[in-house]
Amino acid sequence: MSREAVLAAAKARFATDGYDKTTLRAIAEDAHVDPAMVLYLFGSKAELFRAVLNVVIDPQVLVAALAGAGDDEPDVGVRMVRSYLRIWESPDTGPAMAAMLQSATSNPDAHEAFRGFIQGYVLQTVSGVLGGDEQARLRATLAASQLVGMAVLRYVMRIGPLAELSHAELERLLAPTVRRYLTADAAELGLPQRSSDGGEVVNPLVQHHDSDHHQDPGD
Repeated sequence: MSREAVLAAAKARFATDGYDKTTLRAIAEDAHVDPAMVLYLFGSKAELFRAVLNVVIDPQVLVAALAGAGDDEPDVGVRMVRSYLRIWESPDTGPAMAAMLQSATSNPDAHEAFRGFIQGYVLQTVSGVLGGDEQARLRATLAASQLVGMAVLRYVMRIGPLAELSHAELERLLAPTVRRYLTADAAELGLPQRSSDGGEVVNPLVQHHDSDHHQDPGD
C-alpha cells in the first residue's frame, strides 16, 4: 500500500513541480509516509521518477494497439497514434507526461531515467512484437520519433498550428508515417534486410504481396 501511495504522490508532484523542484520529503508528506520509506522503496529520486514513468506509460497499451486488440480499426498507424494521444489527453496521465518529458530535457538525472525507461522498456517491448531484432528496434524507434516529436511540440511547447489540431486531424496526418515505419518493406525504408545473426528478419506486421508488383504485358 505504501508503494502505491508514494507512486501516486510522486506522479502528482512531478506533474505540478517538475523534477528539479520535487523533493522526496514533499512526496513522503503527500503520501503520509516517512521519507526513509521512500528511499527504502525506490532508492533515489531518479529511480522513483522512472517508476512513475512506468505507471504513466504502459507499453502493453502500445502492444495492444500494434496487435489490434479490442480495436476494430484496421490501420495500425491510426491505432498507434490514437493510443498515444489517449495517454497525453487523459487528465490522469497527460499533465505528468508533459512535466516529466520537459524535465527530461533539462535535468541530467531525469534525462537518464527517461532515456533508460524508453530505450530499455518501451522500445524493447514494442520491438519484441515486431520481431525483436535490430531492424525491429529501429522501426520502433523511428515510429517513436514521430510520436514523441509531436508530443514535445504539441503538449510541452504548445506550438501552433500543431497544438490546435483535433485528434482526427492528427491521426490523419501522423498515421501514414507511423504505419510506414512499422510495416513498409525493409528495402523501401532502406533498412537492413537480415538480422545480425544472418537470418531472415521476420516482422509480423509486414505483408509481402507479390501480386502488388504487376509486370507490364509489354515487358
